[in-house]
Amino acid sequence: MPTRTDRRIRDAGSTRQVILRVASELFAEKGFDAVSIQQVADAAGVARATPSYFFGSKEGLWIAVLDGQSRLAAGLFSQAVERLGDHPETGALIDELVDLVLEFEGQHPEFFRLLQWSQLQRNTLIDDSTAHGEAVVAALQAVATVLSGAARSEFDARQLLLSVVALCAAHLTFGATLGPPLGLDPGDTGFVQDRSVHLKRLLRAALLP
Repeated sequence: MPTRTDRRIRDAGSTRQVILRVASELFAEKGFDAVSIQQVADAAGVARATPSYFFGSKEGLWIAVLDGQSRLAAGLFSQAVERLGDHPETGALIDELVDLVLEFEGQHPEFFRLLQWSQLQRNTLIDDSTAHGEAVVAALQAVATVLSGAARSEFDARQLLLSVVALCAAHLTFGATLGPPLGLDPGDTGFVQDRSVHLKRLLRAALLP
């Protein structure tokens, strides 16, 4: 039978997760500057002091949100290897990574919004997120693995990573502004599939013989 201490630990863990979830949603919607600890507390249904109790400050909460999202992103390359094996064919690895990134975007749209807010608001707190650095290293490893089996070995993996991230997130960044005049609707059920096919063809043509 759970003890009172067990219940307190369980309840504390649950409260912390609720705060992280609502903070992720608020920060993704409004950015760091426009969100207050009071707003987070109200949305989580807790006292004003509770978020600070768990995370120390709004800055600490922001970094915790970035850490949580980045840990999810860092696992994408290992997921691709799990699905394809330790020595996947380069074209298959490109295809799998594109699918995983687009799938991740659909499941965690707040991740890219948090990155965009950090950029737009010149918020350097992202540099204090250890998990963000780990996610970048994991993504760079994925790109380096692709290049090791590609014909275009002269590519700089760092530059290619920037380009691939921009390509895979372009519809999130510009879909609402460039999509309508182009006759594209990122909200359409078939858009992501079409986008996946396009990105795979583009990257295969650029990187494979």
